[in-house]
Amino acid sequence: MREGWNEALTSWLLRWLPLFVSVLWLMVSFIPLRSEISANARPMLGLMCVYFWTAYRSDLFSLMSIFILGVISDILSVAPLGIHLFMYLVMYLSVTKISKYINDKTFEILWIGLALLLPVSMLSGWLLTSIYYADFLPLKSLIFSYLISVALYPVFGGINALIVNACLQDED
Repeated sequence: MREGWNEALTSWLLRWLPLFVSVLWLMVSFIPLRSEISANARPMLGLMCVYFWTAYRSDLFSLMSIFILGVISDILSVAPLGIHLFMYLVMYLSVTKISKYINDKTFEILWIGLALLLPVSMLSGWLLTSIYYADFLPLKSLIFSYLISVALYPVFGGINALIVNACLQDED
């Protein structure tokens, strides 16, 4: 009886591991830093999580995970509620549309995919936020966030790939 309970708990934890890891990355992205640059531009770790987990393990990163991650991100940020959730949904839908082109490809192809899809999601969030405030927000911090995100994706993707290889390979 005890072994069945342990297996069920382990299976449940492994099924929700991508969401747990994404929430941890999200918490890291909202750590306050005392810098003029970090106050305006940060890497988009939430979008990078959505991209990574949808590309690698879409079976474990569902719309429910997107919703939970988006709500947590909206609560932590100063953006209007729903903005991050909308950006995550745009990224999720974009990745699912091109998944046949990026599945089983090299890391460089996945990196290019992120570099192409990230501006779509970020600009959709920027446009929605600009509409909410009835004023076009400056694009400088958005561009800098994009550049930081693309530059840091190899480190971020490498750490997440280690998690996939260490924990989730036995699930297949």
